[in-house]
Amino acid sequence: MERQLGKPLHIQAAEAFEAPAFLQKLGMARADADRIFGGADWHQLLRDLAPIRGRISCADALAAFRPLLDQVAPEPAEGWLPYAYQVARALLYPAPDPGHTSAQWDGALCFLQLLQVLFDAERACLPFDFWLDFEFCTEEELSHSGVAEEYRRFCRRFREEYIYEMLRLSREVTPFRTLEHIAGVHYVAMRVARAFCASGGLIDLGLISGAALGHDLGKFGCKPGERVPYLHYYYTDQWFTRRGLTALGHIAANHSVWDLEIENLSSESLALVYADFRVKQTYGEDRREIPCLYSLQEAFDVILSKLDNVDDAKRLRYRYVYAKLRDFEDYLISFGVDTTLRTAGGPARPAKNAALLNTDEVVAALRRTAVDHNIRLMHRLGHEQLFGNTLEAARGEKNPARLQAYVSIFEEYFTYWNASQKQQTLDFLYELLLIPDGDIRRRAAALIGRILAAFRLGYQKEPPADAPPDPEEDLPFQLWAEYLEKLIDPDRRLTPRQISMIRYQAKTAADALLMNCSDADAPRFAGELFRHYRRPELVDADAAFALLDTVLSLPLDRVSAEDLHVLTGFSVWWLERGGLPQKAAALRLFRHLLTALDPNGRDAAAITAAVEAADCRGSTPLLFLQARLGERLGLDVSTQRSLLDRQDVVSNVFLDNLKTATHWVLKAVGVEYLLDQVEQGDHANVLHIATHFSNLMKVSENIVVRRMAGASLLAIAPALTPDRRNEVAVELSKVLETGQTEISQYIPQYLGQFALWLTPRELDEIVDQMQLLLSSANTVVVAAALATVGAMLEHYAVYAQRFHEFRKVLERRWRRLAGLLLKGLASYRQSVRQEALQILGERIFASQALSYEGKAALFTLMAKKILFLLGEQPEQELSFFYTAAALSHIYRFIVSYQIESGDFPFYTPARAAFFPGTFDPFSLSHKGIVQEIRDLGMEVYLAIDEFSWSKKAQPSLVRRQIVSMSVADEFDVYLFPHDIPVNLATPEDLDRLREVFAGRELYLAVGSDVVANASSYKAAPVPGSVHSMNHIVFRRSSDAEGREIDADLGCISGRIIQLQLPTHLEDISSTRIRENIDLGRDISNLIDPVVQDFIYRSSLYLREPQYKRILRAGDLEFSHISQPDRHLWEELTDVPLQDREQPPEIDPRDGVCVLRDAGSRPRVLGFLTLRTVNSGGLYEALEDAELADYVRKHTAGRVQLLTGLYTARSPGGSYDVGQLLMTEALSRSLGEDCGYAVWHAPASAETLDLLERQGFVPAELPSAKPLLLVDMRSPSVLLQNIPTTLKEPFSSDRTVLAAVRAAHCRMQRALTGLYPGSLILSLNAEVIYHRLVRKIVDLNGVPAEPTVPRVLGPKMCVPFGKILRGNAIPNTVTKTIHTDKVFARDLTSFDIENFPGYAPLESQIRTIHSFRRPVILVDDLLHSGNRIRALDPLFRQEGVVIDRVLVGLLSGRGRDLMAAKGRSVDSVYFIPNMRAWFVESTMYPFIGGDTVGHEEPSVPGLTPAVNLILPYAFPRFYRECGREAVFHFSCACLENARDILLALETTFRERYARNLTLSRLSEAVILPLSPDKGSCMHYDPSLPASVFLQNDLEMLLRMRNVLQS
Repeated sequence: MERQLGKPLHIQAAEAFEAPAFLQKLGMARADADRIFGGADWHQLLRDLAPIRGRISCADALAAFRPLLDQVAPEPAEGWLPYAYQVARALLYPAPDPGHTSAQWDGALCFLQLLQVLFDAERACLPFDFWLDFEFCTEEELSHSGVAEEYRRFCRRFREEYIYEMLRLSREVTPFRTLEHIAGVHYVAMRVARAFCASGGLIDLGLISGAALGHDLGKFGCKPGERVPYLHYYYTDQWFTRRGLTALGHIAANHSVWDLEIENLSSESLALVYADFRVKQTYGEDRREIPCLYSLQEAFDVILSKLDNVDDAKRLRYRYVYAKLRDFEDYLISFGVDTTLRTAGGPARPAKNAALLNTDEVVAALRRTAVDHNIRLMHRLGHEQLFGNTLEAARGEKNPARLQAYVSIFEEYFTYWNASQKQQTLDFLYELLLIPDGDIRRRAAALIGRILAAFRLGYQKEPPADAPPDPEEDLPFQLWAEYLEKLIDPDRRLTPRQISMIRYQAKTAADALLMNCSDADAPRFAGELFRHYRRPELVDADAAFALLDTVLSLPLDRVSAEDLHVLTGFSVWWLERGGLPQKAAALRLFRHLLTALDPNGRDAAAITAAVEAADCRGSTPLLFLQARLGERLGLDVSTQRSLLDRQDVVSNVFLDNLKTATHWVLKAVGVEYLLDQVEQGDHANVLHIATHFSNLMKVSENIVVRRMAGASLLAIAPALTPDRRNEVAVELSKVLETGQTEISQYIPQYLGQFALWLTPRELDEIVDQMQLLLSSANTVVVAAALATVGAMLEHYAVYAQRFHEFRKVLERRWRRLAGLLLKGLASYRQSVRQEALQILGERIFASQALSYEGKAALFTLMAKKILFLLGEQPEQELSFFYTAAALSHIYRFIVSYQIESGDFPFYTPARAAFFPGTFDPFSLSHKGIVQEIRDLGMEVYLAIDEFSWSKKAQPSLVRRQIVSMSVADEFDVYLFPHDIPVNLATPEDLDRLREVFAGRELYLAVGSDVVANASSYKAAPVPGSVHSMNHIVFRRSSDAEGREIDADLGCISGRIIQLQLPTHLEDISSTRIRENIDLGRDISNLIDPVVQDFIYRSSLYLREPQYKRILRAGDLEFSHISQPDRHLWEELTDVPLQDREQPPEIDPRDGVCVLRDAGSRPRVLGFLTLRTVNSGGLYEALEDAELADYVRKHTAGRVQLLTGLYTARSPGGSYDVGQLLMTEALSRSLGEDCGYAVWHAPASAETLDLLERQGFVPAELPSAKPLLLVDMRSPSVLLQNIPTTLKEPFSSDRTVLAAVRAAHCRMQRALTGLYPGSLILSLNAEVIYHRLVRKIVDLNGVPAEPTVPRVLGPKMCVPFGKILRGNAIPNTVTKTIHTDKVFARDLTSFDIENFPGYAPLESQIRTIHSFRRPVILVDDLLHSGNRIRALDPLFRQEGVVIDRVLVGLLSGRGRDLMAAKGRSVDSVYFIPNMRAWFVESTMYPFIGGDTVGHEEPSVPGLTPAVNLILPYAFPRFYRECGREAVFHFSCACLENARDILLALETTFRERYARNLTLSRLSEAVILPLSPDKGSCMHYDPSLPASVFLQNDLEMLLRMRNVLQS
């Protein structure tokens, strides 16, 4: 809304009346306008209005303008103000104006133009008043809006049609305050929407602003005598629609409080209804409106008092819609929105962990979670672009289970879509009728009917009596005609089977349509259907069968007598002339029609005659139908009965029903016949019939036959003996194990109900089997077992009537069934979770069979667990859809129950038990402890302990997931939040724990071994220490090593409960589990079977030590002597040297760098002679003027001269002594400001190769001794760390290490190509580790060797990168912060986040703080400082005391960063000006890399990652390198990774006689990753990694022509 600011008012007025756009609106000639306005003295006219100090009234404006207005036209009889208001309304809603002249019309427009100028100026001068002003969306806000262009068009219309001026006039010429209402609603809506959006809420500010601005414009379209409160919605819709503002109008026209009865609304609709609800009018003594802004509760009371004819039903409806508004307001508040509107709002409120919620909070949180899912889903489905994306994703989906999810979402959310979205969905649903899955076809057809029935639902506002017909009213009927034609007569290019599949679903669509449409629409829909029945002779046989079947279950109360006559005639015609299928269909339809026909009428007579005349003797199904109809019609059916009662008939039906050639309708009638036989008392064949039904459920190709067989089996269950029931149930349950979707998906609902006819013992056996199937590796089997459990639970109430059991026994089984369902919800497999969600939503809380009380009982049992489990799993798109649909059903039940019955009768144990443990992994022993504690009447909270720092545990979130899956079926058992660390040795943490459980009796659950050995118990008691807590102590007779445990409980002053586990559970240990995992054995008797599948599928615990490896300081010692004495030279010359018979000649000017083995056999491993020279000493050093001049021209400043490298013969170990000496000497030289290094000494081929790998370049002139130079001013660093990334025994295997060494050499050569002539400094990670250990133990004041008993230093070591993972420092608490560098998918940016599987960084740092120790931060490198930048604010926030930052390699930039942050830093190596750095493992695919996005791994355990080499990426820092060099470097990395993996694969095969495939890669590599190939490509887990690398290498080689010069 542009307005002119800064210009004087009279100039603004003059310009406004000269504007071409305004002059075009007038009917007067341009010359007349120029005559009147061109010479006007605007300054004089407006003198009484300027300067503006208060609100300008329209009356004052008229007084000022009257001199000019009188020149335009005479004043209308009613006066200029009322007439201007009338004209403004007519601009919105054109109406005849016979009583006024065109000149008067022009006069009114001129006055409106002046008002616009005045109000623009007024707005610029006066403070904002939300009752009178509008704060439109800014361009910044519109940049994020999906309706930005439409909003701009709306704003132009708002101004061009003088809407604001009309609203101001309305205040003075009518008693209504519509402006205040619209402005107030816009203010409230935008105030909450802006705060909601700022905190991450999904709302379109342009959409809500436009809708709020226009929501009540329809009031100005209402005619005298019309009911404005009811009709203004219609006129609002008309205004928006006629101007093409459909998106805004869609929200604006549907702001009635009753629109909340539509199940799912967008956040924009909710915000508008919410704002409109709160802004109401009262009336003064003069009956003029007074606008008021109410709270939600106040508004509820006000509106309830104003509603017409309020009875109990209407009050109940109103309470329901109010509940939805209140939930929306609570949701806004959770985002930090200040709904009092006093402030602009703040950050979103941190959500309380579901495990710690009380019962009232659980219900509120579930309601809030449902609202959240609804809003997020409606945001996606309500916006055209996002809706189209979702529809295309569904169209491209081939997996039936995933397709079911999309259909479920469309079923739940279609109501509020616009006509275009519904039409797109109808097209998609018709396509689904060709899907092989019958259940999807059925649901798609039913949804076609429901969408057509409710096509205008939610948008049909009450129209005026004289409103013209809306052309869109005919659209659903036109669409029904179109789709009915396609259902009855599909495209002839389809196969006969496809045509049959589509035709069959015509019945489903018609039933859904006529059962859900309004009474007013039913005749038109039915008429379109019955048009196809009027000429039976023109219909082919297959289409006739489809038509006969289509109306088989039609609601006949919606069918006219004439249409019944048409149906009767069609059926009779085809009974006389059709084949067996048509005759059977006609006879079945007769049964349906007779329920609505007059027994004495003509149609009943026609049916009687047709039945009597029909010849059905050739078919038992037809004969049966004829006999049943004849009995009903009073015919003699003795002949038919005698034929049906023959002994061979039943067996013939058995055979016919199992034949593929038999038409499905004959099979269906055959099922009816067999059921009739049992009902007539044929108990001799009852088992055979039951078995036959069971077989049909398994093998029939037709869903109807399967469903009829299932329903019939349930019907004959009472006639079966208990043994026979069990036999049938066992047979059906075995079918579930096949894992065939087309078989098992139809059985569970019937098996679940049939099982409830079994005796208690047999029923428990079926439940046992379902529990076993839940651990199957086949997700189809698991889904079928869950569906069976869901069916049992849904119908369980009948069991108490059939078998008399104690109430406790019945309840225990009921809880067990509910627990199994929750076990599915906790599954790590998305498809299983989705099945559990669908059952919870559709089969439990939306069930028609489960009673209201039954749902309430299940809700009170499961609510907290459901909420907790929903929050435990990462959100994926399809699971989000399932969750949204399930929560929608749960939400409806909650609201209904609380309105009608009040609060839920929850039971919460008064006592709580806090049970910490590493749980690595959580075993059946742990579960037994949990059950024992819970059965004491306590709520149990399991805390994944992060304080057992010496153990090499799985990532905390992985262990958490294992625990969650293990106890999902245990009620009153939850996982304690990971963001509240509780260190038992820290009284402050224990105080916080007591606060969490304030008001409840709290117990600490520990094993007797913890009391005996933990330092927290050995310490002297202090106030608040662990000794003062109540305890549950589980007695253990011995520890994992078999040592006897003698725990003295006398140190505990709190109450003590002692428990003892059964022997078979006590014998379960983590060591035993790990040993069995390494051997690939079944461990389902040690851990939960579901967890076993998860462990093996994710390759967890394979070849994993239980405890961290304690690093030693190492036996390597470097010494630097600038002026060696004679004794040292003598010692060095006595060393037997590699490739030398004579001792070296020593130059007394040289210093020496010596590498020694200081272990049990101390000796010299090698030494390097060197000295520092400057340009003036080069001749003296080189003894050759030409060489000195050459070096002087190619160097500057101080030069490090290397004069000899000597290594001991057979040094032993795996170290490259020459490389270690070179690295040590050159890195030290860098610290001494040497800019270059020169080698001038005799050298073997190996030494020359070593030098060249460091970047040394031979001089371009001859010399007696080799002369090589390297530029050290900006060195690049290579970290050699591959052995530290491999597991034992591979990290020390000779074959593997040989491959690693060869790869390292290739990597060095490739780097010299990237940076020619520049130093490549190669650092050995193991050497860095050992030297870091020495520095850490010195800082901590502890010995470098582990002490027994262990005595810990006061400080703790905290690695925060990839260094020291899985290792511990001697006598030092070592706790890693697991960080990861996570790239965006386009690699343009990255974030530092928690490593996959670990808690968020805030939680990890909170845990570090709980140790209450000064921290030594450790990393391998500090240069750009990305990790420390991300962590440092969190350290300060949590109050962690940082003693020192200690790194392997420190650059000058890194040192400056630490100085700026006020942190003390030290390092093993210091490089003042580092150019680039490379970590070997990060460059090698599958061995290392950096994480990309948050993609799900295609192979469990292999997180998608990127290696910054071709063909995966081309990062910025390669720009300064030649393309060919980058190409060769990338090739080298791929070849190195391939060769190392080939060595690993060979060694693995030799050791374990199996292939090292991707699924097993974690058995050899500590943290394997997989190169990210996008979400469309998946790795084959059965292939080795080297195969994929060879493929990537071949892909790269195809690019050689582009990348090579």
